Amino acid sequence: TVLSGSRPWARIYLPQPWLSRVETGTLVDVFVDGRDSPMQGRVRHIESRPSFTPYYALAEEDRQRLTYVTEVDLLAEAALKLPVGIPVRVGLRGQP
Repeated sequence: TVLSGSRPWARIYLPQPWLSRVETGTLVDVFVDGRDSPMQGRVRHIESRPSFTPYYALAEEDRQRLTYVTEVDLLAEAALKLPVGIPVRVGLRGQP
């Protein structure tokens, strides 16, 4: 979801399997409905604890369902015109 401020940013839920591949500063593709090409984004923060479910309550096979609240700065100037609250999808650069 896109949020505003001096620079627009998105709040996303990072799946646990991505946690070892994404860190603060990682460049990502941000896909917005109605736009033909993705915008560039940069991860600025990843929560250290998963959302909703404590990790110690899960069996090993359930851990892949964990998600981590992550903030992504939208680097494109076009992001300034996006409405607050519009849903987005994020992908690793160069991957669908």
